[in-house]
Amino acid sequence: MKQIKLFLFLFVLFIFEGTVMTVFSPGGIWDRVQLVPNFVMVLFLWFPFFITAVWHCAMLFFFFGLLGDIVYTSVLGVYAFCMGFTVYFIASLSKLFNMNVLVVLVAAILGVCLLQTEVYFIYHLIGVTNQTFLAFLVRHLPPTLILNAAFTILIYYPFRRFLIGMRDMIEE
Repeated sequence: MKQIKLFLFLFVLFIFEGTVMTVFSPGGIWDRVQLVPNFVMVLFLWFPFFITAVWHCAMLFFFFGLLGDIVYTSVLGVYAFCMGFTVYFIASLSKLFNMNVLVVLVAAILGVCLLQTEVYFIYHLIGVTNQTFLAFLVRHLPPTLILNAAFTILIYYPFRRFLIGMRDMIEE
């Protein structure tokens, strides 16, 4: 039952991710920045801290990455690959640290930074984007990291309780 709740929550969050910036897009002097909400990715980065059997969620990583490719991009597989790689990398690092709000925040920021950079380089390599790397570093990456860090702080305690309950269910 909790796995169904998790899937439905992530699916609703995925839809919210795609609509939040059209509704709350900044205007005025903020027109030049690119805010990319990666809320589902941020939550995926928490799984290694709370659930030891990360492979239970591997299909969710792939599904939501591929869904993001289908709905939001013109190239299939880029987000699916990058999300899987990023979560695997953060999962490897999570074994070195004790979990607390600061570590989860840093992991979320590092993960979103890595994901956005991977996607930028792949898109640049295949010619999908013509944005310079400097423009990516100035207009895209900092606002995206701030947005996702704020989301991480806002949802940390409620989602933490949910994942702890899910961990207890999986371990039984």
